[in-house]
This record gives sequence, C-alpha cells and structure tokens, in this order.
Amino acid sequence: MVTISNGEQDYGAWRTEQHRRAQAHAFGWAERATTEYGQAIQHEDQARARQGHDHAWQRDRMAEERRLAEFHGVRTTEALRLATMWADVAQALADGLAGRQPGRG
Repeated sequence: MVTISNGEQDYGAWRTEQHRRAQAHAFGWAERATTEYGQAIQHEDQARARQGHDHAWQRDRMAEERRLAEFHGVRTTEALRLATMWADVAQALADGLAGRQPGRG
C-alpha cells in the first residue's frame, strides 16, 4: 500500500483543479472559434449575394461584408490557437496526473 503525504494530496488536488480549468478554457475557446467561423461564413455569403450588382451602395456593402468576413476569420484563427494551447496544457497536466497515481511509480 502506498501512502501519500498531505503535501502530495494538496498538490494532486491543485493539479487536478488546474487540469479541469485548462479543459474548460480549451472548450470555451473552441466554442468561440466555431462562433467566429460561422460569422465569417455568413458575411462571406452575404458578400457573394451582393456580387455583380450595379449599384454603388451594393458594392460598398459587399466590401464591408468581405471586411467583416476577414475580421471574423482572423478571430477564428486566434481562438483556434488559444483552444489548441489550452488543450495542450490540459494534456500535459493529464499526463502528469497519470504519472502520479499511487502504484504507478
């Protein structure tokens, strides 16, 4: 039987909580990336719908829709990077937790 000191238990509890938080951050940023991607697609679709119109205001609106699509595309990329970073942190913490299980020395 393996005995764990209070310090090791406290560290284990802290690490478990940090793992949970990292997972929550990864999930939150992945959701944000999905939302931003949906908005980018919506704006690009609206720009395409306005393509070929002769009215200046339609062309101006098309340009604005394309600008918004690009803006949300950049936000998608950044959110994906953060989701990946937090997923990597969660995985590293999970690997550390697995290595510290009693009897797995």
